[in-house]
Amino acid sequence: MAGIYIHIPFCNQFCTYCNFYSVKGKALRNSFVAALHREIEDKKLFFHGSGVAPQTVYVGGGTPSLLQASQLGEILSHIKEAFNFIPVEATVEVNPDDITPQYARELFQAGFNRVSMGVQSFHDSHLLWMNRRHSGEQAVQAYRNLRDAGFTNISLDLIFGYGGLSMQQWKENVGKIMELSPEHISAYQMSIEPGSALCKLLEKGEYDLVPDSLCHEQYSVLQQMLAEGGYTQYEISNFARMDSEGNLMISKHNSSYWTKEPYLGLGPAAHSYNGRQRLWNGNSVTAYCRHYTEMPIMTTSKRSLLEFGGYEELTTEDVFNESIMLGLRTVEGVLLSSLDQSLLLEVRGEISRHCRLGNLVMEGDKIRIPSEKLFVSDGIIKDLFI
Repeated sequence: MAGIYIHIPFCNQFCTYCNFYSVKGKALRNSFVAALHREIEDKKLFFHGSGVAPQTVYVGGGTPSLLQASQLGEILSHIKEAFNFIPVEATVEVNPDDITPQYARELFQAGFNRVSMGVQSFHDSHLLWMNRRHSGEQAVQAYRNLRDAGFTNISLDLIFGYGGLSMQQWKENVGKIMELSPEHISAYQMSIEPGSALCKLLEKGEYDLVPDSLCHEQYSVLQQMLAEGGYTQYEISNFARMDSEGNLMISKHNSSYWTKEPYLGLGPAAHSYNGRQRLWNGNSVTAYCRHYTEMPIMTTSKRSLLEFGGYEELTTEDVFNESIMLGLRTVEGVLLSSLDQSLLLEVRGEISRHCRLGNLVMEGDKIRIPSEKLFVSDGIIKDLFI
């Protein structure tokens, strides 16, 4: 299902591992919100003629919970009005130390029905090293505040594969998150992102990469523990529980990325996809505010993009490679009939080879990566690129 993503580009402090575009920019926040409302008006025809309509909203960042809950509510209300729909899923990302009982209630009253909260670890020494703003106990209390406010769909994030994280500590983190019993769990291996503080530590010789074998072991423990705890893996990094009606509580919004549904991105550095083009906004909050404050509302996304951002036309090869990459991230895999058949012929040999090696499973018209091979999926996927 098509969706709308809103990037809130503010952080009070920057995590060691992160290179997402964000600034402190306290003095810019009100100007940013005003500019965002202008962009919503500017892009409200984005889905016209596409044959699809948005069904989900995801407010990410950065740290959306640095804005007032009333501001987030006004943004959500404007989205609903401008695009004329009621979201089946409206997610907001939050940091634990922002979630007071009152703030949680205000988010719920604002119309959000799903929250994604970055916990990352329950060990305070690790959170301090990551430059997170919260403690393990604050994360637990924030989760309780969200539950008390009425949220029945909560996703929590963890990170593994970083220096200093022992297997015992990792098992404790996974066990603790299962005790809380959120509807959804995301777990990511820490990566070295260009421009991040962690990348600079590595370059200076002040950080050692964790062996792949240990990362693989931690990932396998994650899969095993969550499966035993009633969670179903549906994507490389994502696991969900069933609701009372037997429906898997996946992230509907994020799942649309993997199935290549059109989506609109709003805010500095946000990306969009209309089925033929990849589009993006410039990555300066100051320039974004100036553009949408000074320019008249255009209601033609292409004209606006030419002046603040850019776009690229996707080739047949781009579409093929993206379909392989995104589809094989999921447990369901890729329908071969959905791919360009002439390009598929070029990689049939690689598909057969990986099937013989046990890296791929072919089920009728579908190929997928078996769960025990998902950790090495990047290499498998790369071999199928044109």
